[in-house]
Amino acid sequence: MTKRLKEKIDYINGMAYVDKMTGVKNKSAYLEWIERVEYAINANTADFAVLIADVNDLKVTNDTQGHQVGDLLIKDASEQICKTFKRSPVFRIGGDEFVVIIERPSEEELNAALEELQKSFKEVSDDRSEVYAKLSVACGIAVYEKGTDKDYESVFNRADERKNKEKMVMKNGNVR
Repeated sequence: MTKRLKEKIDYINGMAYVDKMTGVKNKSAYLEWIERVEYAINANTADFAVLIADVNDLKVTNDTQGHQVGDLLIKDASEQICKTFKRSPVFRIGGDEFVVIIERPSEEELNAALEELQKSFKEVSDDRSEVYAKLSVACGIAVYEKGTDKDYESVFNRADERKNKEKMVMKNGNVR
């Protein structure tokens, strides 16, 4: 009986931290993860990067092709992010926005992963473009800089700024 109760509690706790649509960690799990990162920063042991990915033109897709198509784009984006960052936690923190926290990254690994991710988005988009809207995802990445970054938020904000610049480049027709 105790074992079954523990299994049920574990199941419920797991559900509280999982995004139902995509199966990745949700915003509640993300907020707890940030606490861990902040602790590592304060303990002077932090070594991480933050990737932010945002599905482009989701509102337009939802308005013109329906929310089911928009949901497919979100699921496709999530799947490709998870495939690329297999050993890193992936969080869905908003309707069309994902965050990946990469521990102990090297610059070469980050560049290769970002290139692989954009390539996978394009492949999915090319495969499914006849069925529904193209998958276009803007990404920004920032590495924690010991001695410069005071907290997680400063790293997140740098990644977000880079994502927004990438989004503008993509909206101006320079899709990568």
